[in-house]
Amino acid sequence: MELVPTAGLNIAQTLFLNGAFQGVPLCSGMGRCGLCKVRFESSPPEPRREELQKFTATEIESGWRLSCLHQTVEASIHLPKPERVVPRVAEKFSKELPENLALAVDLGTTGLHWAFTLDGETVKSGQELNPQIGLGSEVMSRLAFAAKPEQCKILSELVTDRLKAIISDTAQVREMVISGNPSMTSILAQDDVQGLSRAPYSLPDKGGKKVSLDATLPEAYIPPHLAPFVGADITSGIVALNFAETKIQPPYLFADLGTNGEFVLCLSENEYIVSSVPMGPALEGVGMSNGRTAGPGAVSAFTLTPLGLSPSVIKAEEVEQNPKPGITGTGYLSLCAILLKSGVLTSEGLFSSGSTPFAAKLANRLTEINGTPVLDLGHEGLTLPAPDVEEILKVKAAFNLAMSALLNKAGLAPSDLKELILGGAMGQHVNINDLVTTGFIPAGSAAITRAAGNTSLEGAKILTHNQEAREFAAKLPGLSRVLELAGSDDFGTKYLERMIFKYVY
Repeated sequence: MELVPTAGLNIAQTLFLNGAFQGVPLCSGMGRCGLCKVRFESSPPEPRREELQKFTATEIESGWRLSCLHQTVEASIHLPKPERVVPRVAEKFSKELPENLALAVDLGTTGLHWAFTLDGETVKSGQELNPQIGLGSEVMSRLAFAAKPEQCKILSELVTDRLKAIISDTAQVREMVISGNPSMTSILAQDDVQGLSRAPYSLPDKGGKKVSLDATLPEAYIPPHLAPFVGADITSGIVALNFAETKIQPPYLFADLGTNGEFVLCLSENEYIVSSVPMGPALEGVGMSNGRTAGPGAVSAFTLTPLGLSPSVIKAEEVEQNPKPGITGTGYLSLCAILLKSGVLTSEGLFSSGSTPFAAKLANRLTEINGTPVLDLGHEGLTLPAPDVEEILKVKAAFNLAMSALLNKAGLAPSDLKELILGGAMGQHVNINDLVTTGFIPAGSAAITRAAGNTSLEGAKILTHNQEAREFAAKLPGLSRVLELAGSDDFGTKYLERMIFKYVY
């Protein structure tokens, strides 16, 4: 295949836009995941530091490079079969679908979750990677790509084309509700995203209204945003919590954890403090050496047995064969928790010798690849390199900082909360004890912590049919005040203090 080089794009982006890397959880320019590797058949560019860590000297000499790290130029390259493809998953459904359906969508930075509903009840649902993933794996890189109107249009059409395909595979719908952070919904609507790209940050659109995305799609209601980086997905989550069978009682802390961590501290039904903190895509299974988003075939947890680490794999009735398994964000948390408890990992995130015979046996699997410490997990080639541990520590530090800052702002202790609710990437499959062991939450909060699943999608489903819920959502911006974290003078200091597998108050 011959492709015309596109100015301003790296090789991976050019390949992605021409059909390569479909369904692959790319880190998109960070040089971490290694999934965009190609082999230059002539004139390979000088290797970057990240490539020297990913490839052996022989592979470097043979022309292997990471295509996300090099600008598109005229070259002849070999593209291997993609690794760790994430299958699209959809529930089985009757071909005799009712009329008057609505489509609820959770448009995440990494994932796309959707459900056809009738009066709020799910008729069919599915999940897959966000089709934009190859053009930026986290919020700021996606916004950077969207800075040019013609590139914002590309991003928007990747999603709208997929929504049209989902609808055409099922049935016509009367309406859509699309939840997502302000960056994702603004790009979808092709708004000017400059206000989200640099300080002082501002919302291109406040949401809370219907927008027309494409002439062939029904209008989409986007719930109100609460702050530049606390968006419609959080609003939908609060709707889901308040319109559940058992209404939640304040004070509670709600955290939607994905590529961007969005937090809400509800003090009363009329007072909310909201904040956000960049967390990176590690909890989504993206950018990690063996990362995968949660779905059939992925490893979601580990246990330590006399024979070594035993993985728990998310199963389904029918799973596409995946030659190379991957580990979800919660799988990485489970792994780190086991290694911490067994002394194979220190609280600073360094590998150690183990504190039990079982642990010592596991620690003996520690090796070094291209100068980087790597733990062989003993399962189908899966490993844990030291940089992956560091990525989990970064996420932990960000979560810990947001939680402690919000509680301190309100003059509350963790014990004052009635509930700590987790949505987003940690809303499914996470073990609460793993969060205690790794220092995400204090030990005393384990009893009040619960994983609530995909609250953004659940709230969107409610908003497809419940006018009272829309009126409730419309009031939330006026009841919320914003706590700025990333822009504060002491953010860096407090963040570094929390780069340890221990909760810091």
